[in-house]
Amino acid sequence: MTNIKYIFPIIIIFFISCNNDLQTEIPDSRTKIINASEINIKIKKGEDLTYKNATIMGDIDFTQSNEASLITGNLVKHYVNSAVIFYDCTFKGTVLAVNYNKDFKIVTNFNKSVSFINCTFQDTVNFSASDFKGLVNFSNSMFQKFVSFKSVFVGLQGMYFNKTHFIEEAKFNMMHINGNCNFSDAVFDNHVLFQLSKFDNPVIFNAAVFNKTANFTKVKFFDDVFFNYSEFYKIAQFNTSIFRGRTEFIKSKFNMISEFKNCLFFSETKFSDAEISGILTFENSIFYVSDPNNFNVKASEESDYIFDGIVILSKK
Repeated sequence: MTNIKYIFPIIIIFFISCNNDLQTEIPDSRTKIINASEINIKIKKGEDLTYKNATIMGDIDFTQSNEASLITGNLVKHYVNSAVIFYDCTFKGTVLAVNYNKDFKIVTNFNKSVSFINCTFQDTVNFSASDFKGLVNFSNSMFQKFVSFKSVFVGLQGMYFNKTHFIEEAKFNMMHINGNCNFSDAVFDNHVLFQLSKFDNPVIFNAAVFNKTANFTKVKFFDDVFFNYSEFYKIAQFNTSIFRGRTEFIKSKFNMISEFKNCLFFSETKFSDAEISGILTFENSIFYVSDPNNFNVKASEESDYIFDGIVILSKK
C-alpha cells in the first residue's frame, strides 16, 4: 500500500508533463520525414526529384552532381539533369546551388524544371549564379531566412513567385530573365534587391507588398511591367531604370520615399489613382509618350509629388 501511495503521484506528474509538451509542440502537417542525404544521392545520379507532403531534414546541395565541367580557372559548373518537384514540403536545412572553397566557385546548371510549390524554407536558400533552362516556380512558398537568386539566368519558361512570402532579406539583383516573371501578391517583409537585373518579357508585381526597402535601381524592363495595387511602405528606388514597354502602377500606394529619378519611359505609363503619403519623385526622367503632370495621383496634404527636370518627347 505504501508503494502505491508514492507511485500514484508520480504517474499524475508524468501525465501532466506529457500534456504540457503536447500543448507547446508545434505540429508539422508534412508528416513524411525525408533525409536530405537521400535527395543528394539522387542529385548525383541524375534521378528525378518528386516529393509531396514531406519534411526534409538536413542540407540539400545541388553542387554534388556527377556531371561537372571546369568553365574557367576557378569556376566549376555542375549540371543537374533531374526534374526537381517539391510540393507542400518543409525544408529544415539549407538549400544550396552555389558553393565556395579556397580554389573554386561552384555553380549549378538546371537542365529541367525546378518547382518548389507551397513549400516552407526554414534555413538559407541560395541559388546564386544558377542557370535555369526550364520553368522556375516557387509559388505560394515561404522563405523564413535569407534567400538569394543573384546573377541567375532563367530561360523562356520564366520565373514565378506568386503569393510567396519573404521574411528576411531577399536578393534578386543582376538576374537575366528571358521568359515571363511573376511576383504578384508576393510579400517582402525585409529588404529586397533587384538592382541591375534585366527582364526580356513581361513582369508582374501586381498587389505585391514591400515592407522595407525595395531596390529596383538600374533595372532594364524590356517589355511590359505591372505594379498595379502594389504597396511600398518604406523606400522604393527605381532610379536610372529603363521601362521600354507599357508601365503601370495603377492604384499603388507609396508611403514614404519613392524615387524614379533619371529613368527612361518609352511607352505608355500609368500611375492612375496611385496614393502618395510621402515623396514620389520623377526628377530628370524622360517620357516618350506619357506626361506625369496627368498621372491623376492622389497625394495627401503632407506628401510631395516632384517632377522637376522631366523631359516629354512626344504626347499622344
